[in-house]
Amino acid sequence: MIAWFARHQTAANLLMAAIMILGLTALPGLQRETLPEIQNDQVQVQLIYRGATAEEVEDAVCRRLEDAIEGITDLDELRCESREGIGTATAVMREGADMMRFLDDVKSEVDAIDDFPDQIEPPVITELGRTEPVISLAVTGVEDVVDLKAYAEDLKDRLLAGTDVAEVTVVGFSDHHIRIEIPAWRLREYGLSAQDIADAVGRQSLSSPAGRLQGDAEDLLLRFDDQRKRAGDFRDLVVISGESGANIRLGEIAVISDRFDLDEEKILIDGRRAAVLDIAKTRDQDVLDLLAQVKDFVQGEQDATPSGIGLYLTQDRASVVQDRLDMLVRNGAQGLILVFLVLWLFFGLRYSFWVAMGLPVSFLGALFLLPLFDITINMISMVGLLIGVGLLMDDAIVIAENVATHMSRGDSPAQAAIEGSREVLPGILSSFATTLLVFGSLAFISGEIGQILRIMPIVLILVISVSLLEAFLILPHHLNHSLAHQRGERS
Repeated sequence: MIAWFARHQTAANLLMAAIMILGLTALPGLQRETLPEIQNDQVQVQLIYRGATAEEVEDAVCRRLEDAIEGITDLDELRCESREGIGTATAVMREGADMMRFLDDVKSEVDAIDDFPDQIEPPVITELGRTEPVISLAVTGVEDVVDLKAYAEDLKDRLLAGTDVAEVTVVGFSDHHIRIEIPAWRLREYGLSAQDIADAVGRQSLSSPAGRLQGDAEDLLLRFDDQRKRAGDFRDLVVISGESGANIRLGEIAVISDRFDLDEEKILIDGRRAAVLDIAKTRDQDVLDLLAQVKDFVQGEQDATPSGIGLYLTQDRASVVQDRLDMLVRNGAQGLILVFLVLWLFFGLRYSFWVAMGLPVSFLGALFLLPLFDITINMISMVGLLIGVGLLMDDAIVIAENVATHMSRGDSPAQAAIEGSREVLPGILSSFATTLLVFGSLAFISGEIGQILRIMPIVLILVISVSLLEAFLILPHHLNHSLAHQRGERS
């Protein structure tokens, strides 16, 4: 096959063109992310039990969930956390099991529970690990803590509406409560009890489920949300409706204030209280495209933000991907130029050019193959590409040197290209096998670390495999053509 490609110009050139075209067409569609996707192995079940204490949640929610889920075949571990008003169970799947089957089993077992208290809302069952952190947006300059949190929540809504961001979480605050204080004499004056006030608040500050829409892929939970979230929203709440139309409002008889559970739970930036919006993407989104959207959004907000309020991008996990890409391109270009210049000193311009072409051809071929193996451009795959920069040129240089040696012994250009390539084939294949054994062992590491590290040997082997294809099927013809051209110039 080496001899056939060395003597047939059209075949060698078509093969090279096909590899390069396939790589160039695949390049724009390659997804960029920070780390490779890890198989999800956790399912979360969350139930809201408004007004219940942590002990009541433990008894009414956690115990029932544990009894139901513990019998699932593929369950490895089960944890349940009970807090005031909410219970959260996390089921961990055993390694190697099917996630979709495990998720369906959890849903079936939870839906089969029929003795939850009536006040508990329908369970929300989600697969964890579907999002990946990208960057954080910090907000400073709003002195009142309640106003700061409200501003951050409004900013979150605008960010979700104006970009493709999948998830935003506001952090920097402990649990928020509305405290309503009414003197006993006030209650007696109007003939009210504490329960009457609680009932009035419950009727006029309501957030409750409104049903469920079943779809082919997932169910949609409908919710009626008219909940008051700040102290000022409660002041006009009607507690007594007079027959003459005169109403007694809560703000007239009570002192209403916002409270946070833990004052010490806060984030400071340059000594100022800050709210931080943690921004995440789904596994299908490109991290650099999303980062550009967030930066454009922040720039627009800064232009419209009142003076004194600061917006800062922090914990940037996405820019490191761009930095690594720049390093990869820079190292590849430097290696290409150095190899070309050194070979030019000994073999001439044409000869050196075709040897150096092995680098871009091999990279483009590998980039075309990456999506076929469900591999993205990430920190780990780029490590494999960086290692490949130092390895894949070795084969082409060895072949070129041996072909030149045969030419110096008096062989014809075609014979030198064919015999020179065949002669080093066993040694190069042995070198490839050694690399395969050394790096291939990483593919057999188990657990989450194994899922991450196995990407590197796959990428490296793909790059070297394409370089072998180029070195033995494409390069011999070009060396043959270059040597014939040099001989013609000398004669």
